[in-house]
Amino acid sequence: MLDILRGLWPYLRPHRRTLLLATAAMVGAALTTLMAPWPLKFVFDNVLLVHGGRGHTNVRLSLGPAQWRLLAIIAAAMIGIAVADSLLKYFARQLSEVAAQRAVFELRRSLFAHLQRLSIAFHHSAQTRLGDLLSRLSGDIGALQDLAAEGVANIVTNGLTLVIMAGLLSVVDWPMAVAAIALTVPTALYARRQTTVMRQAMRHARRQEGQVAAVLQESLASVKLVQAYGREQHESGRLAEASDRSLAANIRAATLLARLTPTVSLLSAAGYALLVALGVDRVVTGHLTAGGLLVVLSYVRSTQAPIRRLAKMSYSVSKAAAGLERIQEVLDVQPTIRDRPGAADLAIRSPAAVRFANVSFGYADGRPVLHDVTLEAAGGQLVAVVGATGSGKSTLLSLLPRFYDPWSGGVLIDGTDVRDLTLRSLRASVALVLQDSLILRTTLLENIAYGRPDAARGEIVAAAEAAGVSAIADRLQNGYDTLVSERGTSLSGGEKQCIGIARALLKDAPIVVLDEPTSAMDAHTERLVMSGIERLLAGRTAFIIAHRLSTVMKADLVAVLDAGRLVETGRPFELLRDRRSRFAGLARAQLIPAPADAAAGSGGHDRRPSISALGPDRLTAAFGPR
Repeated sequence: MLDILRGLWPYLRPHRRTLLLATAAMVGAALTTLMAPWPLKFVFDNVLLVHGGRGHTNVRLSLGPAQWRLLAIIAAAMIGIAVADSLLKYFARQLSEVAAQRAVFELRRSLFAHLQRLSIAFHHSAQTRLGDLLSRLSGDIGALQDLAAEGVANIVTNGLTLVIMAGLLSVVDWPMAVAAIALTVPTALYARRQTTVMRQAMRHARRQEGQVAAVLQESLASVKLVQAYGREQHESGRLAEASDRSLAANIRAATLLARLTPTVSLLSAAGYALLVALGVDRVVTGHLTAGGLLVVLSYVRSTQAPIRRLAKMSYSVSKAAAGLERIQEVLDVQPTIRDRPGAADLAIRSPAAVRFANVSFGYADGRPVLHDVTLEAAGGQLVAVVGATGSGKSTLLSLLPRFYDPWSGGVLIDGTDVRDLTLRSLRASVALVLQDSLILRTTLLENIAYGRPDAARGEIVAAAEAAGVSAIADRLQNGYDTLVSERGTSLSGGEKQCIGIARALLKDAPIVVLDEPTSAMDAHTERLVMSGIERLLAGRTAFIIAHRLSTVMKADLVAVLDAGRLVETGRPFELLRDRRSRFAGLARAQLIPAPADAAAGSGGHDRRPSISALGPDRLTAAFGPR
């Protein structure tokens, strides 16, 4: 429990006043619990029994007025103690639970914010599974919430009661106190040892539950693939295997709890029986009154009750402790990409010049993806980055918004290394249009305004119209206020791209990166998307990645990558005129043979028209107007 309190203390600290009030109520509740047996002591020793000479004690046969008055006072005191005990326990539980729930709430927010800040390398790591992260955000946080709801006050109050009760027992009759402690210590040690074992079992169980969540997330996120390849049984088997491991771990933890509670009760009962025998002997020998024995036995019984309650709560405590450990594992991971000391805000007053200077980078040590790449885009230029799949195009441009940092060399904007800029200002200056525009489960309007949530509705609609989204909104029942399905499954690929372009237009960043914006589109959709892209690129420095060369013929500069190396750069038509250029080779691979050429290709030879044979009109038809 102390480990949990230490882990939560940064989040409990803002609620110190509430915790102080709760602690005061807990101390009060512990004191009222300790006061409860004392009225009975006075009933026995001062009302029921008559103490005669030579140590003789007799039961009073009738009560006089003085005894009735004393009995009334004692009864009133019992009621008063009960009322105070109820109120103090209420405030102790209510205040402590409020503080604990708020701390857990802040912990969840902190964990989520931390995950948002962690570098892309962490989220793309093979060791990171989204389902497991979701399990930590939900299941592990939920374990802490369950502990708070079950009553932190109960644990603290019971602990205080044990400590104070031991002190009072020694005042009433120290030999009985020594005997009670001697008989209670083995029970407490056994409970502590079992709790340690249970915590290890719960730690294993929480990990297995994280694996179950990971399998569920992966399978449900890929349900189209699963159904397309008929792998439903395979996925059910994966879940069954993970669930079996989780079930076995949870059953072991539950078995430990089932063994702990009755064992503690048995040890407590045996110790209590021995104390009863010792107490009777103390009364008979005159060392202790009957009322004193009642108080002692009540205290001993009360000391055993908290131990049993604490043992019973050990399952929740172990589960919460294991969950907190898993949460702390993530919080201990530090972002690899963060602001340098003294980083400055990026302020661009004109179209920015971007330079990749001798950049080398890889995702794993000793396995470089980029090799000494130098590429420059003047302010307002459009640079097309082309090359075969896996040549490093997306990797190169991911260095611009600092999703990763290069191993060597640097990325400069207007001569300033991006590592010397604040991440917030850098990323605010770069707009991304990805191959698959990410669509959130919210309205069409809010999806477009994601990069500028404070934008006016008129600005959002204007950006949407410029990107061709107005046609999408017109066919939806509630227009721009229509709720879009998760991941945009109710939209076509072209429609999602138009929304991504509108989002980038509204952001109005001076630098734009487009990663395969027209891949796998038909000609009509491509023309619609390219129309929006043309508006987006106006007056901005931009990079576009494309396999389909028809989307890059308007570029000011083409950069060709091959196996992570920049092999050539130049204007697209200049590179096309050089039949030996890599760009011309890529273009030849995408040209469709003319009917006459196809007919002439009988005999097993595939004859395609050469670049040099294409006149300006045919170039325009193949690649789009200049």
